Amino acid sequence: MDHNPYTPPQANTELTFQQEAAPRPISVWLLIFTLLAFVLAFVVAAARLAGAIISRWADIQSIGLVLVTLAWQLFLVAVFGAAAYALYNRRTWSKWFGLALFVLLAVVSIFKTDTTEYASDAERAGGQLGRFVLMPVLLIWWTYALAFSKKARRYFSKTSSDAVRQP
Repeated sequence: MDHNPYTPPQANTELTFQQEAAPRPISVWLLIFTLLAFVLAFVVAAARLAGAIISRWADIQSIGLVLVTLAWQLFLVAVFGAAAYALYNRRTWSKWFGLALFVLLAVVSIFKTDTTEYASDAERAGGQLGRFVLMPVLLIWWTYALAFSKKARRYFSKTSSDAVRQP
């Protein structure tokens, strides 16, 4: 029997290998740190509100409104903290939360009232360029890097580090 030199070698299909978890992309780390900054800001705001409530307890007209405000700030702490934790643990919903946050930031940065006082028209033009061009472009890039890039798709894929793949 002749041996054909063009036949592929026989592969061992019985082998299994451990698939490694994809490393966290920089966009995920940036979003985690941004979410933690929001958590810190909301914690500080809630602490200041609690301090104001305690120091002016006798002057409070509507305790219900104050408690709703405090509860809202604590709710935001919980939501942003949970989103940061979920991003760290590769939860798919956290990617969509990040996208929704980017859309909200873009809308707020574009449509908020600009109360900045500029010294000259050149400063005003630079401020408008940053507000209407640079900020949206950076948010679009960050959105792509977080949700749609190759690294992000690998990071948020359903396979985990303990999954065993058999060919």
